[in-house]
Order: sequence, then structure tokens, then C-alpha cells
Amino acid sequence: MHNSSSSVRHRGQRNGSQTHRHSHTIENHQGGKQERKKEVLTQKQGALFFFVYFSVTFFVVYYSVYYLPKPKSLSDAKTTEFTEEGARKHLHSFVSLGHRPAGSVANDVDAANYIVNSVSQIKAKASPFVKIELETQRPTGSFTIDFIGGFASYYANITNTLVRVSPVDKSSHHALLLNCHTDSVNGAPGASDDAIACAVLLEVMRAIAVDRTHPLLHDIIFLFNGAEENVLQGSHGFITQHPWAKRVKAFINLEAAGAGGKEIVFQTGPSNPWLALAWATHAPHPFGTIFAQELFQSGIIPSDTDFRIFRDYGKVPGIDLAYMKNGYVYHTWYDNVDMILPGCIQRAGDNILAVVNHLVKSPFSLLPDPGSYRHGAIAFTDFLGIFMMTVPLRMLSIMNFIFSVGPLIYLLRRIIFQSEERPQYGKQIIKGAATIVSSWVACILTVLLLAIFITKFGNSMAFYSRPYLVVFLYGFPGLAVLLIAHLIAASTIFKNEDPWRLETIFFDSYLFIWSTFLFQLNYLQLQSSLIILLCVMPLCLIRCVFLKQVFGFNSNVSAVVKVSICFTVLIPHTIILFSHSWVSMELFIPLCGRLGTDVPPDLVIGLLTALSLIFVFHFSLSLIHAVKSIRWILALMVLLSLGAVCFSISSYGFPYAVTNDIVAPKRLYVQHTSRTFYGFDKKITLEDSGIWLNTMDFPGFKIDIGSKAVKESPLIPCRGLFCHFPFVLPVNKIVKTSKYIPADRPSFQEIKVKPFSVKLLEHKVTKILENSTSRTYKKRLLFAVDGPSHMTVHIAPLSSEGVSSSLTRWIVNDNIDHSRSHPTSITPTLVWGNIHYEYSDWHFLYYGSGLHKETWKPWFEFTITQDSNLPPYDHSLAPTVELAIMGHYYSTERKIPVPAQTHDLKNFLDDLHDWVVPMSWVSVYENHLF
Repeated sequence: MHNSSSSVRHRGQRNGSQTHRHSHTIENHQGGKQERKKEVLTQKQGALFFFVYFSVTFFVVYYSVYYLPKPKSLSDAKTTEFTEEGARKHLHSFVSLGHRPAGSVANDVDAANYIVNSVSQIKAKASPFVKIELETQRPTGSFTIDFIGGFASYYANITNTLVRVSPVDKSSHHALLLNCHTDSVNGAPGASDDAIACAVLLEVMRAIAVDRTHPLLHDIIFLFNGAEENVLQGSHGFITQHPWAKRVKAFINLEAAGAGGKEIVFQTGPSNPWLALAWATHAPHPFGTIFAQELFQSGIIPSDTDFRIFRDYGKVPGIDLAYMKNGYVYHTWYDNVDMILPGCIQRAGDNILAVVNHLVKSPFSLLPDPGSYRHGAIAFTDFLGIFMMTVPLRMLSIMNFIFSVGPLIYLLRRIIFQSEERPQYGKQIIKGAATIVSSWVACILTVLLLAIFITKFGNSMAFYSRPYLVVFLYGFPGLAVLLIAHLIAASTIFKNEDPWRLETIFFDSYLFIWSTFLFQLNYLQLQSSLIILLCVMPLCLIRCVFLKQVFGFNSNVSAVVKVSICFTVLIPHTIILFSHSWVSMELFIPLCGRLGTDVPPDLVIGLLTALSLIFVFHFSLSLIHAVKSIRWILALMVLLSLGAVCFSISSYGFPYAVTNDIVAPKRLYVQHTSRTFYGFDKKITLEDSGIWLNTMDFPGFKIDIGSKAVKESPLIPCRGLFCHFPFVLPVNKIVKTSKYIPADRPSFQEIKVKPFSVKLLEHKVTKILENSTSRTYKKRLLFAVDGPSHMTVHIAPLSSEGVSSSLTRWIVNDNIDHSRSHPTSITPTLVWGNIHYEYSDWHFLYYGSGLHKETWKPWFEFTITQDSNLPPYDHSLAPTVELAIMGHYYSTERKIPVPAQTHDLKNFLDDLHDWVVPMSWVSVYENHLF
């Protein structure tokens, strides 16, 4: 009895003690929670923190993006230094020649002569230890390229000017290639694309040639190629045919997709990371990112450079540089000297000269033995243009694994060790992650729905001439949705949760998501995972390891101190992501003017804005739970967004502008063309002539461009082989509608050029195989074509019931599949007589020649398979091939070339609004059936 009674009392006392402690713990917890609730930031404090933090970040990124060094003059600089003054003299000389299409006097004669004279002056002042050789190359060749749907390219007697600078006392078998192009697109002075690059190379050559104290160890080859705008023909002619090309171990290519600003490294490799490492180590103003490389090589951006040719046909590693600021003027007459700000030439010259000096003068250069640095590919990104970080791919994979798995282990341990105090913590992280992902989806959907509304009821591309509008139009609505999603979760799913505990839950949820994302990127071996790694790594090390006590559940650190520490920890990755978002916007907003007629630009920019918000604000959004209220901040954002929407759907939201301060024009492609269609019997079935118009942006002809004739003319859908119009490049997949205004046939005498002539020299059909079921023939067509320096050929093998045809050989000596594209016409058949013919596939051939033109003799061979129950093909009158040949007259053939324009074309151009930038020329189109 005694023992039993004692035992019962003991248990009762124990239970009472536990109950007392538990109630005490609850009281302490509630009291602590109440106390900590008082420690959250007030609405004004929260607004001030966020405003100051992102304002400072904004101005830091703004300064880094637009900072340019002070230009150096010839009088103040050392003779071995690069000077912007010297380069600008060359730039003005190039631009003064006017537009310089390949095959024009301005490009093939005047620009080449200027380079020869400049090199002669450099040679006269060069060090006695340097040998300078100069050659003119006029190659002929062909290749295929899977760009813009794929096409083939044939060139004849184009003009390349080459200079080799080498040590005079010894022979080197290793050379560094520096490439620019002297030609410009039709009608454009080409100051940034690419005269500035050639000017920079001439000044780099001078600085190297006069250096008497640091002798050359290896050769430098300067290629001033004369046919890059002919879709990379000049670089192909050099790398595949010139004997100097065999010594090239690496190259640096200078290009432009805009005007002025900072030149960005946007392609390196393939492999050979030593070259990117050399740039990162020795360029005084490094600017580049692996993200730009993967974005460009994805094919999203409708451009290409000589980098592709050197890489694919020369098997040479290199670095691709480009000016990308102010992409509005790219390939327009506004690409002039005035657009190139002081300092941007100095910046590019300093970088290139420093890297070149290292590669050709330093005994530590890996140019002669690139294989000694065996680390595969390399990821890179700059930090505010101060320095560039490089990480070999294998090292990046290891670091990605550590900082993706490490945080997951950290979170698992946190869940286990907090299980006694916070038994539901693991579930709370899952709920937090679900809230975050839901907020992202809601943000993207909100922005896209808003973009659809504006596209349908307002001014599409209202942001085009005012990029800041993107912040109010899509930035604030997207950010407001992200914030509202967090607030809804805090008041429902996490109701009555301690604010700082809630901040920690969401921080851990973000860490879980981004660690998982990093793991997936690492699995895919994407080098741009470096950007995510640089965001996750400092947070893991600082907040989760070194300062974990400050952010622990029982921490007594004040709210102001905690928020200050949080923002300090977030600074590096916010700057990195903000910089990438800024550069992406600078690229894509002007790009909206040439994305094609089917892509709504508001959807593109809206999606890009939403993704930027998700990346830039991801970890900082958890801090809103430490702010008492943000209602008036949300109200202000919503009010500003409504104002931006109203502005966009009003007449004030007109997208284009050309003023003293803003140059954001509408691009218009204008061809005064004549068309002639021949039947299988060689008789003309249709003739017409007119002004053919195309736009490369989504608004297209929905906007009045100034011509009454355009307004009254109907849209013409694409029908037939490449729409039966004279496309210079196969852009029919992105340009679906056009307009054709009747006009008189263009006169060759009026534009002072030689007439266009197409003659069939050979039409031969040979039976090569016959069996019980089918017969196979080979058809060979040979033409003699006289015309301008730019011509194109569209080829479509035809198939009908019992007969199939395909192009198997032609004048182009390369992979024929790269020129093959699927038909995109609305009417997939051709009717001749009572027979319907189907297009099986299309081929596109681009021809470019230098000033020394010869009769072009293209030939094509087709394989035709016919059912044996049909009459033999060689006695048939049925066509098997549709083939169109056209000439494009960019310039007159005068000593000082000017754009080729007829009277009708000039009158039409005079009617256009000032904010329309036309690219115009005369073209001739002939369509044949064989």
C-alpha cells in the first residue's frame, strides 16, 4: 500500500511538473512571440530599407554598365599605348566612304586602299624588330549554314585585305588572328558595324608595331574581311583558302549588334579555356558573361558572326566581342559616328591591346601550346566590369554539387534538430516552397495577361522608345503579385506565426528551391549555372554557417540589425542578377524591332520582366514578413501600374520616335521589283512589277507609315516558293505578311547598272536506273547568270502522283542538308495543267561577288524517281523543279556608289514618316519550271 501510494504520488508529481513546464514554455513562447512581434520593422522603416537598398543597387549597376574610361589623345599617350584619337581618325575615314556593300567601289577599292595606305604609314614608323606584310585576297568558294532556317552561300572574287605582323629575326609557326569587316549593309554607314572594329585594329597594329622594348614572339594576322554582311563569306574565304590560315592558333573577332557602349564577350571556345582566362586576367575592363554565350548560341537572337566560320571551318578557338548598346540603330542609316560615345573606343582598344600583347609577347602565353591547359570548357562572368570570374567546367560541377546538396543537408539537419520545438518545420518549408512557386506562376500569368491585353487593345511595343516604361508596365504588377502571394500565405497558411520565424521559413524555402534548381542545371551541364552558384554560395556560407546564431529562432538581435545584415549578405548576388537583367533588357527591347511579324514583343518583354523579378527579388522577398505592413507600398505600385497601362493604350504610347534624344525607328524593307513567271514551255505566264514592302516587327502595317498607297493596299499572305518574292535571306518563317504596290518596271538605264540576264545553258535528263516498279533519272540544269554583286536562287523539287524529285548535287560543295527547309507557304501545292504538284522541301542559295564580277554559272542536279506504269519521263511535259533566280541591286556602278533607286522608289520613300527607317533597293525576279 505504501509503495503503491508513493508510486502514484510520484507519477502525479512528475506529470504536474511536466505540465507546469509545458505551460511555462507556452507562456514564454507566447511572450517571446509577442516581444519579437514588437521588434518587426514599421512600414516606414521597411519602405526605407527596401528603397535605399535597391536604389543603391540600381545606381551601382547603372554606373558599371555606362562607365567608360577617359579617351586618350595622341599627344598625351605613350607611343605604345592605344589612343581613341588615332582610332577615331580611321573611323571617320571609313564612314566618309558612304555605305559599303561587298562588291561596291567603296568597299572593294576605297576601303581596301585606305587600309593599304594606313599600313604603309605604320610600316614607316615601325620598330626594326617587326616585319609587316600586306596581301589582298580575292577568294571564290561555297558553304552551307544552318542559320535562319538554313541556306547555302556561294561567293566569287570577294575582297579581303590581310596584314601580318611578325618578328623580323625568327619565324613563328603560331599566329593570333584579329578580325573585323569593312563592308556594311545596304544603305548604312556601318560606323559600329563594323568600321569601329577596323579602326581599333589599325590603332592596335600601330601600337604593337612601334614597340621596341617588348619583342614579338608570335605572329599577328589582321584580317580586314570584305564580305561579312554577305553572311560570313569573307571569313570563310580566308580560313579555308589562305596559306596564313594554317598558322592561326586562336582569334579575336570584333562585331556589333548596336552602337557604342561597352563591348561584351559573348562567345568563347570551343573548349580551350586558356583563351577566356587570358581575357579575364589581362583585359583592364572585362565585361562578359557565359549566360550571353548560351543565349546567343541557342538561336533565339537572329544574328550570327564570323566566330561560327572560324570555329566550324577552321577548328580554331576564339573570343567574340560585340557592341550591343543602342541596338535600335543596328543595320540602319543611324549607325553613324555620332552614336559612338567618347570612351567606348578607348575601352575596347585597351582591352584588345593588353590581351594581344600577352598572347604574342609573353613567354607564359599558351598560344603555341593550347593543349597544355586541359580543363575543357570554362564558365565566366564579370562583376561590375571590375574583374572577371572564370571557373573550369569540371570545377564548376564540383562546386555546384557541394552548394546544391550542402544546403539540402543543412535544411534536413535543421528540420531534425528543430523537431522538438518545431515539429511541423519540414511541412512548413514544403508549404513555403509551394507558396513561392505559386507566386512565380501568378507573377508570370499576370504579366502575360497584361501583355496580351495591351497587345490587343493598346499600343504594342509602347516601351520601345521609352524602356523605363517596362518598370511601371510589367515590373510593378509582377512585383505586387509576388508580394501579395506572400501576404496571403502569412495570413492563411501561416496565420499567427512569429514574423521572424516566418522570414526564416521562407528563406529556407527559397534555399531549398534554388539548391534544387542548381542541382538540375549542374545535371544538364549548363555553364550559366555559375550565375546561380554565385547567388547561393554566399548565402550558404554567411547566413547558414557564419551567422546562423544571428538568425536562429531564439536570437535576440534587433530587427534593424537583422535586416541590415540580410541586405548586406544579399548585395553580391543582387548586383550580379540585376546586371544580367539590365543587359538582357538592353539587348531585347531594341531587338523587338526585328523579331518578326508573328512574335508579340510585349509577351517577350513581359516574360523577361517576370523572370528578372523572380531572380532579382527571390531571397529579399522573405524579409517582407519582418515588416509590419506594406499596404500603401502595394497601393502605390498598383496606382503607378494603372497609370502606365492607361498611357500605353492611349495615343501617347506610340512606340517609335526619332528625335535629338531618342532614336527608336521602325524598320521597313522596300524593294522596287519586277517579276516574270515562265511556264514549263518557256513561255511567260505572268509579269508584274511593283514596290514590295516588309516589316520585321509585330505592329507591321497596322500603323500608318506615311504612304497613302501602303494604307490602301491589302496584305499579301505568303504563297508559293518562298512566297514568290525576292527574299535576300530565307526569313519567310518570321515574315508572314507583306504588301505589294503596283509600279512601273524598274529601268536598268535609270539606275545605271548592267541588265539582269539568265540563260539556260544545259538541260539534260539521263536515265540511271530502271526496274519492274520504278525508273530513276538524273536531271542537270546549268545556267549563265549576269547581274549585280548580290543574287539569290530559290529551289523547290516538285512531286506529283507517281513522281518524286529531290536536289542531290549542286554548285555548293558542302552539306546540302543545311540548306534544306520545310515549305511554309499557305498553299502547299503548285497547279500546272490538271496536275497538282507538292513541295517536298525548299533550298535557298545566296550569291555574293566582289567588284571583279564574272558570269556566274550555277548548276543543279536532281534525282527523279518515277513509277514504271507512267510514260518515260524524258518524253513527258511535266515539270519536276520550280526554280527562281533574282538579282539585288544595292548600288549604282559609279565611281562614288550611291544606293540604287528608281524614280518611283524615291517618290515612295519621300512619303514615309520621319520615324520610319527604310532599307531600299531594286530587285529582279524570274521564276522557271523545268
